Amino acid sequence: MSKLKVIVVGAGIIGAASAFELASLGADVLVLDGGAARATEGSFGWINASFFENPEYHALRVEGIAAYHRLQKRLDVPVRWTGGLCWEFAGDAFDAQFEALLSEGYNSETLDRAAIAALEPALGVVPERAIRFAAEGVAEPAAIAERFLEAAIALGAKVARGFHVQGFMQNAGQICGVRTEQGVFEADRVLVAAGTGTEALLKDVGIALPMLHRPALVLTTKPVAWRLNHVLATDFGEVRQLPNGALMTPAAIGHQGDSAADLDAHPDVAAERSMTRLRALFPEADLQLGAMHLAHRPIPKDGFPAVGEVAPGLYAATLHSGITLAALMGELIGQEILHGVSDDTARWLAPYRPARFV
Repeated sequence: MSKLKVIVVGAGIIGAASAFELASLGADVLVLDGGAARATEGSFGWINASFFENPEYHALRVEGIAAYHRLQKRLDVPVRWTGGLCWEFAGDAFDAQFEALLSEGYNSETLDRAAIAALEPALGVVPERAIRFAAEGVAEPAAIAERFLEAAIALGAKVARGFHVQGFMQNAGQICGVRTEQGVFEADRVLVAAGTGTEALLKDVGIALPMLHRPALVLTTKPVAWRLNHVLATDFGEVRQLPNGALMTPAAIGHQGDSAADLDAHPDVAAERSMTRLRALFPEADLQLGAMHLAHRPIPKDGFPAVGEVAPGLYAATLHSGITLAALMGELIGQEILHGVSDDTARWLAPYRPARFV
């Protein structure tokens, strides 16, 4: 029996995770990577369920964390379970955040100043209180995406880089391939995981998947010798440390909930503001800017994931946070493309079908 041939459009973390799962399940997979800038490379990389819009989405993010643990039993991926420390809010807002997390049964605890200082001795400014999220971690997104692709290739998948998909081929109402400048690639199923490019591609076949414009500027410092033990969500913004010792921080305070359609300042100005905040948080450190990365987050119009079949033979997946949900989405997308909707996949994906935008 011949294998089902699946084309995955996009080699970011969602496309790569899906390609790995599809290949693991026995599909004949071709990944087409157009080479455009991806949100994956510019992601902050925090795997978390402490920031959420409603209980349903919180449960999805918790399952996303569990999926990474399942993945790590199968594949060596660069994920570290550092835990998170949060003091983004103070006073009544701090208490409300903690109570909301407890009401969802999330693994959280409050720490006083002494406990925070003991866990993070590099902090120059220690808050009065913080919430600790023991289950959270950090991912190295670009490295994970490449690891997914390497594993998919080892299972027989193929990756074609530099091929820009222009549209789709149809036969009797069924999507049967994609068009590129270099010619047509045929397939039994097509998955569009092209990030911010998803909306324009689907318009080719009259499918609406409206998306928000959400740029994000993420900064990294030059490496420092001391270590942070957690990912931090502070009143100065989020901070984590990369394996090479560099600190990473988004330019926007409250990056997890940032809804700005444009950067509010020139990148140089935004970077200097962020560096000023970092230096205030670590006043004893000689922190120097190393790099800036501008990424465009793929966020559907209502802010929630859009995952599912959009036409016969055509499946779409675009979402934020792709990092927290990548391992889970790979599992669910692989199952649905090859075997259709099941009670298990519908349990997680039913609220997030692209058809809600029709």
